[in-house]
Amino acid sequence: MLGHQHKRVEKAGCRVCGKESEKPDAFQYITGFGYVCRDCGMQQVVCDSCGSKVRRMTVTVLRGKTLCLVCYRAEREKGDKRLMKELVAESIDDAVKISMNNTPEGYVLVGLRLKHSSKQTWTAEYEREDIYLSRCS
Repeated sequence: MLGHQHKRVEKAGCRVCGKESEKPDAFQYITGFGYVCRDCGMQQVVCDSCGSKVRRMTVTVLRGKTLCLVCYRAEREKGDKRLMKELVAESIDDAVKISMNNTPEGYVLVGLRLKHSSKQTWTAEYEREDIYLSRCS
């Protein structure tokens, strides 16, 4: 299933009920949310985008919204793939610190340039995390 791979861990805990398990295959990993046990994974939840009722095991949490797989695919495609932000800093060290601290949720810093004809204005370029990971893995 898209975005729902089992991750091997020694000990996992359910994010809903708090139950813990020593068996690594006993819990399902939900992207953007964490591990859930089978009982909690079978519970019905509501998609924040379309309002349909789906099982928790089949949702994905993207930018804080619980989405069914159909809405997740649509949201990924319509979202900005890259963002550019301008910032003012005296040095490259300050610019890196500011750009890392102000990274938008779900994005990764991929570039930092001094703006054309400027000595203090920098342009930070961010790429969506899922695109960055698929391109760089």
